[in-house]
Amino acid sequence: MSPLPNFTRQPSSARGEARRAAILDAAVEILEAEGFAALSTRKIAERARASKETIYHQFGDRHGLLEAIVLREAAATNERVRAALDAPDGAPVRPVLLLAVTGLLTLLTGSRSLALNRTAIAGIPAAPELAELLLAHGRHTTGPLFEALLARAHHEGELRCPDPADAFTILYGLAVRDAQIIGLLTATTWSRAAIEARADAAVELFYRLHTP
Repeated sequence: MSPLPNFTRQPSSARGEARRAAILDAAVEILEAEGFAALSTRKIAERARASKETIYHQFGDRHGLLEAIVLREAAATNERVRAALDAPDGAPVRPVLLLAVTGLLTLLTGSRSLALNRTAIAGIPAAPELAELLLAHGRHTTGPLFEALLARAHHEGELRCPDPADAFTILYGLAVRDAQIIGLLTATTWSRAAIEARADAAVELFYRLHTP
């Protein structure tokens, strides 16, 4: 009689991914609570219940760890934006745009995003790589997603946006304004109601400017 399979034991690849995620989560929690200066391999290892050797094996050094955090957070952010912007052809763009702008503001003013931006800024000018990575996988990836929706709205006659990239720059300015810089420089937190009100006002103003 063959032995029963052991369903309690994860495959090594799954265990490795879980360990990697735990290390990244621990690093982000330290960045949020204590800032970049407090981010040490020892603290991460203690919080993640991992060895320092495992951290070095997975990420190489602290810069490699930060790059992994940025890539993971950016992927999650862009996936949420894609989901918000995914509307059937012919459906009104405005409610989709409002949902996406609300999501964008929520992310930009969130503690994780602010912690990563503070970390990237701290590395300039000596080590600009993290800031460049954050920009490439943040604004430079999110922008084209919005631009595609605005181009569709222009094509369908809902909006007048012959230059979707320029239109998104205007929308971004109307929505974000000083929210991110205040978040970076203070301990201000945004309520859900405040974010929704800002997003609603931004989309309203944008439509006044771009309605045919």
